Amino acid sequence: MAKRNIFRAVRNQRERAADDLAVLRDATCVLCGFLRAVIVCGRSNANETGINRVTVANQEVRPEQKPASSSISVTSWGVAALWQKLRGLRELFHQIHPELRATYVVLVFATWTSFVHRVTTQSMLPLLANSNLGLSPKEVGMLFTISGASVFAMIFPAGFVIDKIGRKWATVPSTGIPAIAFLLIPFAQNFFQLAVLISFLGIANGLSLGSLATSTFDVVPASARGRLQAVRRTIAETGGIGAPLLGGYLADTFNPGVPFLAYAPLLVLSAFLLALVAHETLEK
Repeated sequence: MAKRNIFRAVRNQRERAADDLAVLRDATCVLCGFLRAVIVCGRSNANETGINRVTVANQEVRPEQKPASSSISVTSWGVAALWQKLRGLRELFHQIHPELRATYVVLVFATWTSFVHRVTTQSMLPLLANSNLGLSPKEVGMLFTISGASVFAMIFPAGFVIDKIGRKWATVPSTGIPAIAFLLIPFAQNFFQLAVLISFLGIANGLSLGSLATSTFDVVPASARGRLQAVRRTIAETGGIGAPLLGGYLADTFNPGVPFLAYAPLLVLSAFLLALVAHETLEK
């Protein structure tokens, strides 16, 4: 009994440590996405006013005016200015054609669920494989090798589907396949069954590479394309923070298979919205 308690304590510590590392990594990704959105928002304003500032600085010869010029450049990146730039994203959203705004929102949600299922697989799968199936580290590594090979094999087919058949033919399966896989993973009984499900997850990841970004590229106007793409990725990265944290809590409270069942409805909803609400943006 004492050995069993010690093993359980060590396992719980390992689960919490893995979740903490995943949260730290994704928090860094979110910070980078936020900075990217801010920089892109500020770049357009800088391009418009940069020439005027240089002209005024060259014409100004009075020494007492130099501190004022310096203060302007500093305060332009103050908290209030940054907040104003972020509020401007609402105006950018309204630049999208009214018929395509719902499509953009669905694509943002689909990207968010895509990040959720990826980080959940990375953080929870090793725990499930070890605690439920007793797989060795070598076998767990082989599962991720199978996943990577499946993603690699789908790169060129995914590009063909996106360009020739339709965007939705790639975006809908990229969330629908993980939904089915997440419902079945907790019930896998051996390495082979788990490997088959992981290979399907890899196929879905391969289909999602570029399909969501390309669909967003089609929806947003050229004048706001970079900023709205950055907003989409920034929101999606927040899923990488909450998913491992909540998944670790569910795994610690119940078992490592519960996070997969908990996140499956989100993937089902994402596939449903992509299929019925989002517009097909490929012009044939």
